[in-house]
Amino acid sequence: MISRTEGFLTVADGEQVWYETAGTGPDLILTHGLGGNAAVWYQQVPYFAQHYRVITWDQRGFGRSTNDKGNHGPAAAVSDLVEIMDLLGVEKAHVVGQSMGGWAALGTAVAVPDRVESVVLACTTGGIPVGFGPEIVVPLTAAPVTARPLGEHPAVGGRLPSLDMARAYLYQALGSFGHRPPDTEFFRILKEYNYDPAVLSTVDVPVLLIAGELDDLMTPARIRRAAEFLPRSEVVELADRGHSPYFEDPHAWNELVAHFLSEVRALETR
Repeated sequence: MISRTEGFLTVADGEQVWYETAGTGPDLILTHGLGGNAAVWYQQVPYFAQHYRVITWDQRGFGRSTNDKGNHGPAAAVSDLVEIMDLLGVEKAHVVGQSMGGWAALGTAVAVPDRVESVVLACTTGGIPVGFGPEIVVPLTAAPVTARPLGEHPAVGGRLPSLDMARAYLYQALGSFGHRPPDTEFFRILKEYNYDPAVLSTVDVPVLLIAGELDDLMTPARIRRAAEFLPRSEVVELADRGHSPYFEDPHAWNELVAHFLSEVRALETR
């Protein structure tokens, strides 16, 4: 049986941030992107909780977390995540960020470098100043809930609906939970929020950057350029996958991340 806890943390400015832990062992933090909330990791939590204490959480306005003051964005996300780490007694963690979550993951490595063992930037430039956004026109919206066709979402592309409409619909539905600001506002915030290259050069932990070959939001070329700003980075491109391979192809994604984490742990014991 895998142990599990959940709760709400009242962060510094009074918002209620929901978090969950599952399993025991080294700490592994999973931070979701714009298209979902902590529940999107349902294909990762049971897998990694066999060997790690997996920590998931809802960013402000997503899922169960509040955003009453409208103070959302990367700075608040980093602050909230550090407060969660404090609450849970996390001394050091492996931090994973998917898409928008990459800003929080990389930002935490910048803010509290002594408490981060490694970073996984999954289909994200994470605030590294190489630009981001669709190479083609992606249907963003001025409201978080829209009447897209069943299973359609720019973060999963067209492959998953053709293979598994149920999971594509689940992804679409998860993105509607909570009271988050619209896509267009988050794209504006993320485009404007970049980390200083001089600061990025001091991120002295292993960083895995995952790219999807078919990702039009965070293209492999941009992710490779982003990796050049980090002294201990590597890039792995998943063939024939889009912006959310963790959701679309969880077995390959989980194995890739597990292998990276095992290599990081092996380096620490030498």
